[in-house]
Amino acid sequence: MKKTTILIALFFSFCCLKAQVKAPGDIVGIWNVINFDSAVNYIHIDASAQNIWQIGRPQKFLFDSAYSAPNAMITDSVNAYPANNNSFFDLYVGSFNSQMYPYDLFFDFYHKYDTDTLRDGGYITVSWDKGQTWANIIHDTNYAYYIHPPMSFYGQIPNLYSDTDTLTEGNVGFSGSSNGWIHTIMAWHALPVKTINPADTMIIRFNFVSDGLDNQKEGWMIDHIRLHSVDLGGGVQELFNSNEIAKVSPNPFTDETEISFSESFRTIQVDVYDLQGKLVGQQKYPSGNSFRFKGNELKSGAYYLKMLLDNKKMVTKKVIINH
Repeated sequence: MKKTTILIALFFSFCCLKAQVKAPGDIVGIWNVINFDSAVNYIHIDASAQNIWQIGRPQKFLFDSAYSAPNAMITDSVNAYPANNNSFFDLYVGSFNSQMYPYDLFFDFYHKYDTDTLRDGGYITVSWDKGQTWANIIHDTNYAYYIHPPMSFYGQIPNLYSDTDTLTEGNVGFSGSSNGWIHTIMAWHALPVKTINPADTMIIRFNFVSDGLDNQKEGWMIDHIRLHSVDLGGGVQELFNSNEIAKVSPNPFTDETEISFSESFRTIQVDVYDLQGKLVGQQKYPSGNSFRFKGNELKSGAYYLKMLLDNKKMVTKKVIINH
């Protein structure tokens, strides 16, 4: 297959496709499913000469069929992967293809891999600055809300690699034999609470690398990538309606201000972030529908208050302290 930049189309589907496994919780909006069977523009395959990622019908011994036939994304649909290879393809994500971006992002996909154990394999990176810098997803602590690797308490077992799964050149990722299809889940949610100013587009990069030994193994095959959102116990909705749920008065304020809610809550936890997204304080308050937030120990300036209510609802408010 000719190695070139391929633009493929996003195929919209409900859960009636082959994979009936649903993410826990209520799905928000429709599933966006990429099965590599029809062509549009959210995936970009590297156009360099050494790239071996292809979209096609698998024709190998272990990789003999796609998860959602006929096509899959595969490191060459016929041949074993070569030595000294470095290939990638990118998935672009934003409000244009993910209804709840950037508030609530869940991804899952099915894949097989057959590589030289702890030498060759695949790993996933993410960029929030349009490809200028990249981070392995299990180290994305600046953008994965409190949890890394990027997963969620609302999700199933993520089936991700760890820091002990070292590949060539110090990367960490999937290697060895998957022994069949693996279901991997990734999640980023409540990004504005952590990052304050999330990027308008994120790029997920699927990388494949090999060392100098040719082991005649089959590589990595990926299929049925899904983008979706999950009802996080009401938290997603509150991110859009914080003005209706919580009010701050006065704001700006000197040492303290009153924060009142439209209903009463049993538990209230407030995390305080500066404008760089750094956690600078945490306060807890008893049950009720209002409390006095004290800012006398903080420097003058603007802050974001992330309020976790009854351990499930999440509200963010910007406050200005002027001592």
